[in-house]
Amino acid sequence: MTETCSVCGGTLDQDNVSRCFFCNNRFHMAWSTDASVENCGQVLFDAKSCGMLFVCNICINEHPEIQASIIGPDQPAL
Repeated sequence: MTETCSVCGGTLDQDNVSRCFFCNNRFHMAWSTDASVENCGQVLFDAKSCGMLFVCNICINEHPEIQASIIGPDQPAL
């Protein structure tokens, strides 16, 4: 059975996928610079654990307070 991205509905491959920390759904996340998928989520910095969390775009939109913790060039404007 083919698994689909919880954000865009596209087919997930074996390599470029992450699981959302909040909803536990799987979504597209490029794991290399030459991956041919568009990210359907972001990486967040968690200050309590000093670690990274992976969060889908749906949960980011539902929890705008976490946008300040987004890491990387895809950070949305506040």
